[in-house]
Amino acid sequence: MEKVAIIGLGMIGYELVKKFLELDDYKVYIITRSDKGFFKDVEKYFIDIADENKIKETIRKINPDFVINTAAMTNVDLCETERDLAYKINALGAKYIGEACKEIGCSLCHISTDYVFDGEKGNYVEEDEINPINYYGYTKAEGERFLNELDYDSISIVRISVPYCISPVKVNFFMWVLERLKNNEAINAVIDQWNTPTYVNEFIDGAVKIYERDVRGLLHFGGGEKVSRYEFALKVAEIFGFDESLIKPVKSSELGWKAKRPRDTSLNSEKVKKLLGIKLKSVEEALKEIKKLKVETK
Repeated sequence: MEKVAIIGLGMIGYELVKKFLELDDYKVYIITRSDKGFFKDVEKYFIDIADENKIKETIRKINPDFVINTAAMTNVDLCETERDLAYKINALGAKYIGEACKEIGCSLCHISTDYVFDGEKGNYVEEDEINPINYYGYTKAEGERFLNELDYDSISIVRISVPYCISPVKVNFFMWVLERLKNNEAINAVIDQWNTPTYVNEFIDGAVKIYERDVRGLLHFGGGEKVSRYEFALKVAEIFGFDESLIKPVKSSELGWKAKRPRDTSLNSEKVKKLLGIKLKSVEEALKEIKKLKVETK
C-alpha cells in the first residue's frame, strides 16, 4: 500500500483526501494547520508549512510515496497587505516541502495558479513567460522558482484557475453565486476578466493519474472553456433555474480591489489532456454534473 500525504485541508485538499480514501491502494495522511473536524479516522499532523523544521520533520516521519501540496494563502487582496505571511506560505512553504521530498525521494505535486501570468494574451501554454502583476501571483511564482531550482525530477507543478465545486470547507465563486441566486439577491459579476475555471472533481481525478502515470514537470489544468465571471454566473442561473436578471455586469475597476487582477489568464490545457488521456468538460457540462450530484446526495 502506498502512502500519500495531502498538505492543506481547503477545498482541494478536502476533495483529494476523499478521493484517495476511496481507492484501495493508498494510506492517507493529512498535514494541515487546523482541524475542521473532517476525516476523524485519518492520521493528521497539525503543522504550519512556513515552519521549516516542523514541516520537514513531519514529511520525513510519514515517509510518503507521494505528497500533494494544496496549502496556500489564496486571498489575493490579503496577500497585498500581509506580504510577509503570503511569502512564507506560498513561496518558502513550497520550498521546504520540495526540499523534504527530494531528501526522502518521494514524488511531489504542487498546486500553483494562473495568476503567475500578467493576463495580456490569454490561452497560456506551459512555455509562456510568467509575469505576475499582484503579490499573490508573485509569491506563487516564487514557489515555482524554488521548486525548479531544486533540480529534482519527481516534481509536477500544476497550475489551476478559479477552482469550483460544492465544498463543505470553503465558499468558492460558484457557491457564492448559487447562494445569492437562491436567496433572490443581486450579484455584481465582472465582464472584463477571463479565465478557464477548474472543475475540482476533474482535477482530483487528474491528480491521481499524474501520480499513477508518473507525469512530471509543469502542467496547466484549467477547465474546458474560457469565460468571464459574468458569463459563468449567467450559466449557473441557467442550469440551476434562477433569475438571470439578478446578475449585473460590472467592470473590475468598479469593485475597488486592493490588488490588480490580470485581464485574461485562460490556460491552454492541451498538454495535460494528452498526457492523462482526458477530455475537460465545458462549464455547462460541469454544472450539470454538479446539479445531478447535488440531487443524488440529498
